[in-house]
Amino acid sequence: MSKEFTVSATCPSCGHRTEAIHTEDAMREAFGNDATIRVLCARCQASFEMPMGLACAEWDDYCSEIPLPADV
Repeated sequence: MSKEFTVSATCPSCGHRTEAIHTEDAMREAFGNDATIRVLCARCQASFEMPMGLACAEWDDYCSEIPLPADV
């Protein structure tokens, strides 16, 4: 069973909050160990960036502890 991570973001333009649960493999594929993530708001279609530490602090910490392919 894979560990799950919750990524959440609030749009700075309209205030819409989104939350998604991803498996460890999906997180590796989508975000790797990037310090920031790019989000597209489902409501107003604004595109914005936010630090991974705010979007999913657990993944941010997890990346510090394990080697990811981008670290090699």
